[in-house]
Amino acid sequence: MNPKTLQYIMEHSDISVTMNVYTHLGLEDAEEELRKMEDFRKA
Repeated sequence: MNPKTLQYIMEHSDISVTMNVYTHLGLEDAEEELRKMEDFRKA
C-alpha cells in the first residue's frame, strides 16, 4: 500500500510514524520492486 494512503487511514500526523511502524521489507519485496522496474523499462 502507498505509505501516504496508509498514513491517512491510520490517522498519523507524521509519515515517519507510519514508516517506522508499518514498513517491513524482505527479499521478496525487493524482488517484486525490481520486477516492476524491469517491466517499466521494457514498456
